[in-house]
This record gives sequence, C-alpha cells and structure tokens, in this order.
Amino acid sequence: MTNEEIRLISDYRIAIAGSTDFTNNIKTELYKSGFKSITIISSTDWYPDTVSVDMIIEYVGDCISGLKDNISIPIIYPFDFVYGAGAIVIKPDDKNELHHKSDMRFWVAEYMAGYCAFWNIEGCEWLYSALSAIREGKTSEAALKTAAHVCARIAVNIAVNRKVKYFPKFYLCRNLD
Repeated sequence: MTNEEIRLISDYRIAIAGSTDFTNNIKTELYKSGFKSITIISSTDWYPDTVSVDMIIEYVGDCISGLKDNISIPIIYPFDFVYGAGAIVIKPDDKNELHHKSDMRFWVAEYMAGYCAFWNIEGCEWLYSALSAIREGKTSEAALKTAAHVCARIAVNIAVNRKVKYFPKFYLCRNLD
C-alpha cells in the first residue's frame, strides 16, 4: 500500500452494528488493516444520523436490518453461511430492498446459490449444502471469522477508492480456516 492509502484507511470512520461475536471479529480484522476510528453500535439502537461515519458494516444474522433506507454512505452486509461467508455492498443512497426481507441471511444465501447455479459458477457447492443449516439458524465461528476477513478487505477497497462490487453483485468465500 502507498503512504496515501495508509493515511486514507487510518482516517476512515466505520460504524459496526451486529452481534458481539461478529463485532469482535470484524474489529480485529479492521485494526489489522489499518483502520483506527471504529464505532460499535447495537443494531437495535442504531440511528445513522447521530454518528458521523464514512461506512457502515452491519451483521444482521437472522434479524431484520436496523438501518433505514437511502443512507448516504456505503453499507456492507456480511453473512455467516456456516461453511463459508458472503457479503453484499449497498451503494450510498440506493434504495435498500434487503431491509425488507424477513430472514435476510437465508434470502441472501438462496439468492447467491441461485445466481451461482444460473451462471454455472464453480466452487459454490458448499453454499448449496449449507442452505438447510442456514435455514435452521446454525452458525459457525469459522464462517464469522471468514465474513470479518472478507468485510475488512472490502472496507479497505472502499476507503482507498478501489473498484468494489455493489448489489446485485456480491462476494462469496469458502471458510478460510
């Protein structure tokens, strides 16, 4: 990384909302990546207009997102898919249709599995076999760590203004451990 990219990352302000297990993992990964200004907020107490941040990372698990529509900063949604992880990035000011899904985690897993099947993308077999475990609400520490790692890489790319895949595109990764 260049000195300018390191400066951009250290000046970037991120808010993380979600479960304690995930927030601990993502906070560690973000610190390793050079982020210094990280705010942890309970997703039930989230009020985006009260915190001045450049990006939001929200882990919703099986819950409905606590964020409002049309937020003017990027939002990263990481997902624990038991055998791996996924992430979706919402552009600033996009109408966020994900907020209205009753089980966002399962909906996203089905969406990604269907996309992979339709486009015949190899290496997604683990996601197909994880669908029943996701429906049952199972999680895994390895998937949480993988989601945090993927999320931190996306956050770095956004902070230094590199190209990022925005929804309906997504990130998908088998567990790293």
